[in-house]
Amino acid sequence: MNLDLTVAIQIAYALGIGVLIGLERSFDTLVERGEAREQPAASATAEDPAPHLAKSVRSARLSEVEIADSSGVRTFSVLALLGFVGGLLAESHPWVAPTALAAATAIVVALYLRATQEGLGITTELAAIAVTGLGMLCRVDYHVAAVIGLLLAVVLASKRLTHAMVRKVRRVELTDTLKFLVVILIVLPLLPNRAIDPYQAFNPYKVGVLVVLISGIGFAGYFLTRFLGAQKGLGLTGIIGGLTSSTAVTAAMAQRAKEQPSLRAICAFSTVAANATMFARVLVVVALIDRPLFQRLLWSLGGMTVVAAAAAVVLWFTAGKAQKAEGDEGREEVPLENPFSLGPAIKFAAFFVFILFLLQLAKRYLGDSGLYLAAAVSGLADVDAITLSASDQVANGQMVAKVGAIAITIAVVSNSVTKTGIAITAGGWAFGRLVGAALAVATGFGLVLAFVM
Repeated sequence: MNLDLTVAIQIAYALGIGVLIGLERSFDTLVERGEAREQPAASATAEDPAPHLAKSVRSARLSEVEIADSSGVRTFSVLALLGFVGGLLAESHPWVAPTALAAATAIVVALYLRATQEGLGITTELAAIAVTGLGMLCRVDYHVAAVIGLLLAVVLASKRLTHAMVRKVRRVELTDTLKFLVVILIVLPLLPNRAIDPYQAFNPYKVGVLVVLISGIGFAGYFLTRFLGAQKGLGLTGIIGGLTSSTAVTAAMAQRAKEQPSLRAICAFSTVAANATMFARVLVVVALIDRPLFQRLLWSLGGMTVVAAAAAVVLWFTAGKAQKAEGDEGREEVPLENPFSLGPAIKFAAFFVFILFLLQLAKRYLGDSGLYLAAAVSGLADVDAITLSASDQVANGQMVAKVGAIAITIAVVSNSVTKTGIAITAGGWAFGRLVGAALAVATGFGLVLAFVM
């Protein structure tokens, strides 16, 4: 077989994977050796009844990583090339590949058995076998081998992170994470993606996506709060969540505010920030479809964005003062319950479906003559539908830009009314009052600009 460019590239990829994993294992070995050398000094005290035990532990640790010492780069490079040669010869002699892999496995197993001691792991040995297999894969698809090799290096390098995570994560968090994944990966794909009612309003799959979205925002907010603290975690949840669904953020934050009244101000910030993000998001969508309509909406939705952002800043500092008044102890003892909860999300989804039914009835019996009324009714459930529809009609010359701008603005205002209702009913009057006041000022200001400009 001639050494053409393709084979040369495959060899380079195999060698690169071996070098990468070898470097990571060599660095890990140096860290292990440093820890092993520190232990005898810490143990060799007057109270230590067996200083030779520390020496044995050190020797065991060094033996465990024998194939990943300073020559680890060479060792893993040789294994990767051995795998590639096995894959290359397997094209004409199929028995070579499994034999080469078995030989590499036997070598690393022998090294492990030679260094075996109680409490030792086999991560390096398994990595050596994996590198041999990736060398073989380079002959078949070196791009896939490179991706897997990179992922393997990341997994190996995340040792300290995973150890710290295991120490911090609670059993209920792991269980609820598995539940969340079951809903996303198993339950959601089984739902029919079509309307199943006479009014064509209830699509189980879309409602399921909404339930997952609300639960997912609450799920992300839980872990951000867990690791960043209440103010930073919930604040970041609102800003990011507004890019997907400010309504879902409102429902999730209302639930959190009702369960934990001490977080009411930061939950209100998260909700208002999500709506400010939503106003800006609508502007971006319109700008991508029709520039003149964007220029019209820049006054109304731009005004809403500025006012909502200002209100969010006020709520942020209010939350900070409340948290500072509680002291460090109050910040550390924020009660966090289960990260994944379907109940509130399902209740909100039922309310959403009810609004969709009202929307379909309004369209059926009122027709398209009342455009602004249709925009108001449509906005109760969703802003994106009327935004895309009006922008497309303005771009095609079927609607005047000013009329389209007013229709979208009315839909945004109507949607804000819905979210104020969610905030009050799901989060209580104290929370709903904060959110409602901020949204009322922002949308009122934008509505005035829509008719004046």
